Amino acid sequence: MDHAARTAFLEQPLTAVLSTLNPDGTIHAVPVWYRYLDGKLRIITGRGSRKHRNAVRSGRATLCIDQREGGMRYVTAEGPVSVVDPITREERLALHTRYVGAEQAARRTAGNEHQEMVELVLTPERWLG
Repeated sequence: MDHAARTAFLEQPLTAVLSTLNPDGTIHAVPVWYRYLDGKLRIITGRGSRKHRNAVRSGRATLCIDQREGGMRYVTAEGPVSVVDPITREERLALHTRYVGAEQAARRTAGNEHQEMVELVLTPERWLG
């Protein structure tokens, strides 16, 4: 997939699977929402969650985005992860708006839950798909 096609694919509000490495060497893989901005993949999660702890400890993650309707298509990105802490309500609102629309996103993010969250920023070094 060329760069333009990959970017168009990543801009769709598809669910992804984030994989991080547990301390015992097993893989922790969970579905997540993401945003693709400035060539980086951004995932918001609870501060201290397993994916947050694993990403900080190992410094790396893999994100696989797939689309199953109309034939299987996917993009997988692997690379280093940095953490943005704290995040703003606006960042959380942008993520939710992408997936559920402005009205529902505004309701979901009206509280201060963002204060308990961090953003994992995956900088892709390797792409598949």
